[in-house]
Amino acid sequence: MFRPLLAAVLATAMMITAANANPVDAGGPHPAPLQGAALLHQREPMSFGVFYYPTQWPRSQWQRDFDGMAKLGFDFTHMAEFDWTYLEPVEGQFDFAWLDHAIDLANKSGLRVILGTPSGAPPSWMDERYPEVYRVDEHGQRHEHGIRAEVSLANPKYEAFVARLVTAMAQHYGHDPRVWGWQVDNEPGSFLDYSDSARAAFQEWLQKKYGSIDAMNTAWAGSFWSTRYGSFKQVHLPNATLAAEDKLSPHAQLDFARFQADTTAHFLDTQALIIKKYARTGQWVTTNYTNVSTATDPRRSHDLDFPTFTLYPVAGANVLGGDSYEIGKPANLMEAAAYFRSINGTFGVMELQPGQVNWGEINPQPMPGAVSMWMWHAFASGASLLSTYRYRHPLRGSEMYHEGIVGTDGVTLSRTGREFVDTLHQIKSLESQLDTKAPLPQKLAARYTAYLWSQDVFWDLEIQPQTTLWNSWAYRNGYTLAVKSTGAPMDFIAEDDDFSRYPFLIAPAYQMVSKQLADKWRRYVEQGGHLILTSRTGQKNELGQFHEGPWYAPILDLIGADVDGFDMLPPSASAQVSAGGKTHDWHRWADILSPRLGTEVLATYADHYYAGKAAATTRKLGKGSVTMIGVSTDDGELEREIVRSVYQRAGVAIEDLPKGVFIDWRGGLDFMVNYNPQPFSPVLPASAKIVHGQMPLAPAQTLIWKDTTP
Repeated sequence: MFRPLLAAVLATAMMITAANANPVDAGGPHPAPLQGAALLHQREPMSFGVFYYPTQWPRSQWQRDFDGMAKLGFDFTHMAEFDWTYLEPVEGQFDFAWLDHAIDLANKSGLRVILGTPSGAPPSWMDERYPEVYRVDEHGQRHEHGIRAEVSLANPKYEAFVARLVTAMAQHYGHDPRVWGWQVDNEPGSFLDYSDSARAAFQEWLQKKYGSIDAMNTAWAGSFWSTRYGSFKQVHLPNATLAAEDKLSPHAQLDFARFQADTTAHFLDTQALIIKKYARTGQWVTTNYTNVSTATDPRRSHDLDFPTFTLYPVAGANVLGGDSYEIGKPANLMEAAAYFRSINGTFGVMELQPGQVNWGEINPQPMPGAVSMWMWHAFASGASLLSTYRYRHPLRGSEMYHEGIVGTDGVTLSRTGREFVDTLHQIKSLESQLDTKAPLPQKLAARYTAYLWSQDVFWDLEIQPQTTLWNSWAYRNGYTLAVKSTGAPMDFIAEDDDFSRYPFLIAPAYQMVSKQLADKWRRYVEQGGHLILTSRTGQKNELGQFHEGPWYAPILDLIGADVDGFDMLPPSASAQVSAGGKTHDWHRWADILSPRLGTEVLATYADHYYAGKAAATTRKLGKGSVTMIGVSTDDGELEREIVRSVYQRAGVAIEDLPKGVFIDWRGGLDFMVNYNPQPFSPVLPASAKIVHGQMPLAPAQTLIWKDTTP
């Protein structure tokens, strides 16, 4: 059910349960499983569900299908997220009889029910009478009825229609004990909106933020090209597609990205608050973000109980070469879990790919074992629920090539459906072995790493990449994979989080740096933390403007070096950087560093006019260290080795895992999954007892062991 995103590109995280001033003594990488279970009011550490659309199948088959789900071992089903046309077939007239019947049948089969609010798929009467509720795309084209998510979330009339429907649903089902929880909307915020409604709302948003038009003109550089405004009513939506040769103000574009994210967050929170007004104690509210969060910012929503995300790893990409296209993008689940987990300590995978999909440019079958491995990986990462999309393979419609748990006859398990069900039972059998009170092993606590992330910084990078070779999401992937190669637990955190909980902190390409953030980094290092900064970090202030001073002004004293400038090269050019007797090609980005006294050079440029200049440095500061990696190499191997060396210099033991091989820990058990197309033979402790899988760890397989050391 995932769709390719048309907006920018990026998101992930988790919460530590025990706060400690000494970062090396930080708590476990995941909340104890029962914390999530308690929030969701479930008995099991992770519950399993499957999407079902009663309106797409004959009523005579509903009971058979619900019974089939229950017999296969599913705990819950998910309904109604796209059924607005059935819930409100005529404007202002609601029909819940069919959904009442479906919920009753699901309950008789022993299934809990998640209800989706269908705000992503309005009915045809809305298009006929109120076409203004639909969004306008970047080409000026108003969209219309026929597919989903083509509405303007800023349109007051559409907001009123949604509020009326959600109120009616909440009044009807809020006290229903058969309804376990709610998902508001579906994969929110995937498309940008340039409608008149969005423009009016943006103008109001700007006035609230800046107070005066002069303040906004200053922030947006209105003195440049005579782009200043005389009033907020004159402000247009910054549309880069229509900007032709010249560039729009990057500050205006950044504010527009923030506005779109705030609009989505308000849309979700409004629905959540309506539901909570009528919900019984125990019902919860979430939404299903895409695992790659670009136009949205999940941290801006404050009224959801916890986040979930969708995950479709196999859709044609071949990141690690060989047969890795059948296993899936290696960073997707790893990063999404580390991001969404940190928002409030509980997360779920609301949609996991059940088999072959229909929306990729190329749609291969997942490798045997891949679906199982994704499930184990989600469980090891601390997920509290896992659902797959969908139960039955469609016979018609735009998703008729999207595989389900059962095939086109409605009863026979697909190959991947059988794999999903078998793994479901294996995980349930293992859950009894979890020790929910087990402390995180000290060797993992010593490696615990925070990845500093900001959607604002991501948007700013994407607005002014400066080279077609720059891809902010791929850049992030490179550094998360480098961190995970050490076997370190990892959280994505924000600027206002407590850095001291983590012995290691990495902030790649953190372009917008305030004096307050630079000071916070310095205190973190002086108190014993190990900080890794990379290309572009500190170029701009928190407003997205250059500092009035030397390049990278706020971090120069911190890194113990000056930045002489930066360079980027066309693919046809030749350029290398040297470190440890090895050379590495680079083209994407190069910060040219001049180290100060006491700062050690880790890599130098081998050519061009800055040959011999530093490309990466490190220094000790107080009880900790600061490492600056100024170059972005073509294959990322230099960065990987430098990141790993930071742990080694700190005296911390690390693993040496290939790309796509990940270690997680949950409840006293170690989990290893292999997204790499090559087998891997890990060296396990002598006291390790394997409880699942075998060595060597084959591609798309899982290995689980327990350290039996007393």
